[in-house]
Order: sequence, then C-alpha cells, then structure tokens
Amino acid sequence: MKLRKVVALATCAVAAAVTVAGAAPARTWKIALTTNREGDSDIYTMNADGSGVRKLTNTHGFDGAGAWSPDGRKMLFYRNQGGVWVMNADGTGKRDLTPTQGWNAPGGWSPDGRKIVFASNRDGNNEIYVMNADGSGQHNLAPSPSSQEYPGGWSPDGRTILFVTDRDHNSEVYAVNADGTNLRNLTHNPANDGGLSGSRGAWWSPDGKKIVFAGNRDSRGNPDLFVMNADGTGVKNLTHGPGTEFLLSWSPDGRKIAFGRFPVEPRWAFFVMNADGSGVRKVNWSVTTR
Repeated sequence: MKLRKVVALATCAVAAAVTVAGAAPARTWKIALTTNREGDSDIYTMNADGSGVRKLTNTHGFDGAGAWSPDGRKMLFYRNQGGVWVMNADGTGKRDLTPTQGWNAPGGWSPDGRKIVFASNRDGNNEIYVMNADGSGQHNLAPSPSSQEYPGGWSPDGRTILFVTDRDHNSEVYAVNADGTNLRNLTHNPANDGGLSGSRGAWWSPDGKKIVFAGNRDSRGNPDLFVMNADGTGVKNLTHGPGTEFLLSWSPDGRKIAFGRFPVEPRWAFFVMNADGSGVRKVNWSVTTR
C-alpha cells in the first residue's frame, strides 16, 4: 500500500552543524522525511520545530529519506523499487551505491562515517549487509537464509549493530557485533517488535545506553514505541496512540524522541516527545516554508 511505503521509509536524523555528531559545537536536530504533499513522494528536510523546510528530491516515483552521515554532510536514501543511494545534504551529488544487486534499502552509518549498514535480498531473502561508504566491500554480516531482516542503527561506540529479524519465527530486535559475531536477541517477546517491515525499527540513544523500538505488544495490535536498556532489560512503553507509530530518532542531547503516527488526517504526521514519553506534541510544517 502506498501509505505504508511512505511511512516505512520516512525517517529523521541528527545533523552536526559544525563537526561530527557527538562533538561539542552547535549540533542541530534536523528532520528528514518523505511526503507526497506535492504529488510524488519526495524528501524534505527541516528543523525539529517544523521551520526551515527544504525539498531535496524532485523525481517521479518514490524517494525515501534515510540517515544523515555523522558529519551531517551526506544523507542515505531509498529510491523507487530498491536501492541504497547517497546525496549531499543540499540534495546534490546523488549516487546509487547498489546499482545491480537486487532490492536494497539503507540503514545507518558507522560513527566514523566509513561504513554503511543496509538490507538486501540479493541472496533470496532480506538480510543485513555492510559496505564501505563509497559502495565497495559489500558483504553479508550475519547470514540467515530463511529469515527476513531489516537494519537498525549502529551503536555510538561503533561496536554493535541493531537489526530486526524474524529468525525466531516472530519479529524481534537483535544486536550483533560489527564484525558479525556475538549475535543476540534483545527483546524475547511473543509479539512482533521492530515496527513496520523496512522501517527504522530500533535505534540507539546518543549515549548508547538506551534503545527505542516499535512493538505491537498490547491488545490493539498497533505498534507503539518502547524504550529499553542497551542489554534488553528495563522495557518501558512510551506511547499509547490510537494508530500505528514508528520511530524517527533521538534528539542530539538524548532528551527527546521524534516519531511518526498514522492515520492522522489528512495524512500521517510526526511528533516530538520527551524521552520518558511525556510532553507529546505534533509538529506542524508547510512545504511553502523556506
């Protein structure tokens, strides 16, 4: 369904205004999302309060916003029927990193910006792959021929990658060392955790101590947002919305979380809340804002 596709690949990221994410100078929380407000599904960026809107793509078909690079100079994105693309933060320099390798979708960057985690079905099912930032050196991180898997985030210390998998016969959030060793299930729940297929289903807090993820653990069956410790303990339900909710990202200081929700008339919307689930507010924005 088109709405599902738009929602699943909408995302949010942190752009460093001066230097890499995690450094002291002037980091700005920048939202990058996909919307079809002007016809085709294109990528827009804006400040987290909805100001400073800028359109980055203007092509027929579907462009799905992905993660910013750690220095804020580049963005990953998904185009049409599958492909990990990269572009400059101003929308120039678009390049396909996976031009002839089946269906692919971007995950995130390593903290040093040298590697990218992504999903690919080149071996017959969706699995987790890693490549160099220029598209070279593509390899399967933790092969699982019978499962469907989607990438989450790379830990701030560079040691661990999150991903969502059904290798236990339901959707769970897993972690694996960046070299493919020490695979472990973090959620261990009979419900489906990790959100919509292809969405950003799990992401680290900026300090690496917490993980926020989507899961349909209540009787309504709609994904809510949860937070847990990095080892999978201390799970807490953050949202109890009437529709389907999906993760966008943490603020640079870790105090707030951005997320999307649908259905919200006339289209899906994004919200910001405190990291404990309080203070939820809808962010209004307009494509006419520049």
